[in-house]
Amino acid sequence: MQLFANNVQIANISLSNDSTIVFSISWENSWRVSVAPNNHDAVWLFIKKRDCASGQWSHVDLSTNVTHHTIASPLEVYIDGKDVGTNAKGVFLRRSTDGVGNITNVSVALRMVDLVPGEYDFKIFGIEMVNIPEGSFDLGDGNASTGSFKNGNTSNPLTITSEGALSAGTSAGYLYTSSSSYRPVNLPANYPKGFAEVYCMKYEISQGQYVDFTNSLNSDQGAVRHFASTAARHSVTGSWPVAVASAPHRAKNYLAWGDLLAYLDWSALRPMTELEYEKICRGPAPVVAGGYAWGTNTITDANTITNDGTATESVSNVVTPGSGLANYNNNTVLGPLRCGFAAKVATTRLEAGATYYGVMEMSGNLWEQTITTRNTAGSGFTGALGDGELSLSPSVGFANVTSWPNQQSSLSSSTSVSGRAFRGGGATNTFGYLRLSDRTSVNSADGRRNYTYGGRGVR
Repeated sequence: MQLFANNVQIANISLSNDSTIVFSISWENSWRVSVAPNNHDAVWLFIKKRDCASGQWSHVDLSTNVTHHTIASPLEVYIDGKDVGTNAKGVFLRRSTDGVGNITNVSVALRMVDLVPGEYDFKIFGIEMVNIPEGSFDLGDGNASTGSFKNGNTSNPLTITSEGALSAGTSAGYLYTSSSSYRPVNLPANYPKGFAEVYCMKYEISQGQYVDFTNSLNSDQGAVRHFASTAARHSVTGSWPVAVASAPHRAKNYLAWGDLLAYLDWSALRPMTELEYEKICRGPAPVVAGGYAWGTNTITDANTITNDGTATESVSNVVTPGSGLANYNNNTVLGPLRCGFAAKVATTRLEAGATYYGVMEMSGNLWEQTITTRNTAGSGFTGALGDGELSLSPSVGFANVTSWPNQQSSLSSSTSVSGRAFRGGGATNTFGYLRLSDRTSVNSADGRRNYTYGGRGVR
């Protein structure tokens, strides 16, 4: 069995001693650096099992003892200790020392725990992640972007220096916006501010990843979460449990809030907050008025597709000096492009349209769905992680994590989501929506599937 997600490849899977799963892993363009941006990439690994007797799928817990897992050089296993309970819902694989280059066929053995005796089929899933280090950053760009955060009743950004409670208001050091339409509420200490270390998905959820998700649910859950369409560059056909994405590397659109939360709960991740979105984009770099995720305020439209629908889908547009490359403007590309479409060997941050830390497509391609600061539905978010399992009857197929807002939002209602904020714009939007501090769409309550909606998770 082999699993492919973006450029992660998992192969040569076998079972040892009924509790240890053995495989090899490869991925491209791995890094760990001790100079700016002083971070690394990683792969988040988790396992699902299907009971051969009942056909039911469930999450597999892993040992929290690092010595129970083995991995060959140049990688190491990292367990973040954030899961509730005594077991780990997954592990990170990352470089153990500084280095840059491809990871090729590295042997891995992971110890599974609390397996009830029986016969099972196992699936291993790998999601590329980027480390976002702990540290201060500036929030907002004064008043250059619509609804931009600022420092009280000034035109200055607000510097976030801790995860402590953050008051909203006009005083210095308070979180504020010029327009009441976008004004935040007080944020308690357990609302993630972006100061703490976090791992972020390098790419938006891909169509292939989402199909792997729905195909690995129980039948009633799969029926709720599955969506087939070939409109607007969505490429999913078929039905559970054999749905297929003909362009699996392309970013997943038509992703409703309920779909996104379900995927993140299932993969033991969580949604990011508005503040984390800006930290992931800007890092500790100085604020650029009207700036995009790649750190400048100029942009080149990615609108001439090459190798359409393939694993190398990209564009041939030449990036204007000083600009970043993004899919936007609703012209010849009427939907998402491949995850990481602009990144090639030796491309610069601007040519790749990457954030300070190396996260892709945070401006353009598809809207990022984040936790809002606008109301108590959002401010009540605590950063709790998914546990790998979705809800069962009678409300089947939903995320079920305490503090995640509107998890059972209606797929047929335009008013069922009150805790979500859209950030970063997408393929159908003009340039202003792509600005990393633009908050024009933080009030959308639409729970429906839309061809411009995408998303990703953090942990």
